[in-house]
Amino acid sequence: MIQNPLIFLGYDFGINALISSILAGLSCSLIGSYVVLRKMSFAGAGLSHVAFAGVAFGFLLGISPILSAFLFSVLASFVLWYFQTKKGLHFDTTMGIIFATSMALAVIFLSLSKTYGAAVLSYLFGSPLAVEKVDITVLALVSVTVLIFYILFWREIYLISFSEEIAKASGYNVELITLIMSFLVASVVTLSLKSVGALLVFSLLVIPSASAYKLAKSYFQYILYSVMFGLLSGALGMLISFSLDAPSGATITLVSFLLFLLTNLKSQ
Repeated sequence: MIQNPLIFLGYDFGINALISSILAGLSCSLIGSYVVLRKMSFAGAGLSHVAFAGVAFGFLLGISPILSAFLFSVLASFVLWYFQTKKGLHFDTTMGIIFATSMALAVIFLSLSKTYGAAVLSYLFGSPLAVEKVDITVLALVSVTVLIFYILFWREIYLISFSEEIAKASGYNVELITLIMSFLVASVVTLSLKSVGALLVFSLLVIPSASAYKLAKSYFQYILYSVMFGLLSGALGMLISFSLDAPSGATITLVSFLLFLLTNLKSQ
């Protein structure tokens, strides 16, 4: 049965869910524009599973799952950056190692903690109806941080996205910028877990920017369209999930995929 999605907006949990999905769409698509151009799409999948290992560790120790997930993700992003920039190991290789290791840790932590219930599954598939105001505040702060960083270091990010060699030749501190961007990717992925879930958060990192890539005529348009598609995916996906009583993370992903198909049809 199809329901009126506006009914849910009469309750705090409905408003919180909608706001969190919009913020997740904004932050993921903005940082995702960098991820797609750098051909680092696997980073979303890898870091989301690293974050889930952190969630499992949090349940094992009885501490905040989001806090432990954040620490795991930041540590993994540093390890990824170190082996890529200092040791010359290819990104896909390092990410593959981290991905496999984090999944093994998640299984061990869950086994030791004897936790397999809805609380854990909510971080896998998303549980926006359980989002609280503090979660929205933190997600808003990281979204603003990503936006400000893009504004302040627009040219550096632009050059690094297309060619690190040109950026280095221009005198920019490429290693520092890429390290900060790695931390921002990890932060966005972790703080979007409640809204979208570990299994689907990487879709918001990749699909909106992939949709924008075909339409944009300039780098600025590419960023603008990426954010626009991310916002649409988050807002429409959440409203449709309200209407159909469907899982929010999966619905947001499907809406994002449909927008991708439409943009590709239009660009042909």
